[in-house]
Amino acid sequence: MTQEKIDMVMARIGNKIPQDKMAMLRDRLAAADDSRAEYLMSTPLHDTVTVVLLSVFLGGLGVDRFMIGDVGLGVGKLLLGWVTLGIWPFVDIFCSYRKAKLKNFTKLMSLI
Repeated sequence: MTQEKIDMVMARIGNKIPQDKMAMLRDRLAAADDSRAEYLMSTPLHDTVTVVLLSVFLGGLGVDRFMIGDVGLGVGKLLLGWVTLGIWPFVDIFCSYRKAKLKNFTKLMSLI
């Protein structure tokens, strides 16, 4: 893939994947075909800001976990979140943010 297309893809998805995985993704993009750039640009990814907002306001109901695809943890958080006196939903604000970024990275790596 050309450097211009790599920069274009990285600009679109740069804040939606973990910073420590950027170099690995850039290397995989360099080895990929040029036709993959448009496909990766149109791939829907989890919006990390939305995940954090859902985690803050509806985290006690597990909505953030349902959104990123962790249905089992979403159900567990919905049923047992109150048992931890709000500690699980509070800690999960940071965990679900990182999990959304990791899921985005995994999705992109599987598409390349």
